[in-house]
Amino acid sequence: MGTFRGVSFSLEKNGVPIFSNKDVHYNKSTLQITKVSSHMYDFAFAVYLQYAPETKALTETRIDRYRVIWKTKTMGTLINQQEEYDKELSEFLLLADNFTIKSLVSTSGIIETQTYKIE
Repeated sequence: MGTFRGVSFSLEKNGVPIFSNKDVHYNKSTLQITKVSSHMYDFAFAVYLQYAPETKALTETRIDRYRVIWKTKTMGTLINQQEEYDKELSEFLLLADNFTIKSLVSTSGIIETQTYKIE
């Protein structure tokens, strides 16, 4: 639980990278995790992204409620409780200094990976 600074993101389809933080001029993201009950957590994502210096910045905030299923002490599955996103498959890996979420967006076949710094 807490607030974490985003350090990288990427999108890939069929194993081929299609977009990442390296393809933009500027990006900033944060993740705030709040415990709701023993296995339920709210994840508040905030993203600020600018493709090039002369382009308009895009911003998005979203709060998803996940049921967390631990597989090991450092890995698990996130089950999105919102009907709109409940077909997405998400897994996480918790290391000493990073928290990574990998999600398969079922409707498009795109895999989104987000990594946050644990400080």
